[in-house]
Amino acid sequence: MATGDTPAEVVTEWDRLEDKHAVTSLAFVGAIALWSTSGMISEIDRLPVVPGALELAGIGYTGWFAYRDLVFKPDREALIAKIKNICYDIIGRS
Repeated sequence: MATGDTPAEVVTEWDRLEDKHAVTSLAFVGAIALWSTSGMISEIDRLPVVPGALELAGIGYTGWFAYRDLVFKPDREALIAKIKNICYDIIGRS
């Protein structure tokens, strides 16, 4: 705060927000969804076959991705360009 500012003059983002109930509800629903998703994943992980099958699928996808995008130089350059474009879309060009 500057020297002459009083606490009443400080305006936060929360005070400028028009629909506080919607934001609070969205945060609450997001927390419930995260909690329930975590529960579902832990229950699926307890099944005897599923973790091994998912691990095998992950290894297969990783191998396919590496062969498709990382083995040959033109594919690597295209992947790097695509990642840079996505970064520029998110943070902007500098």
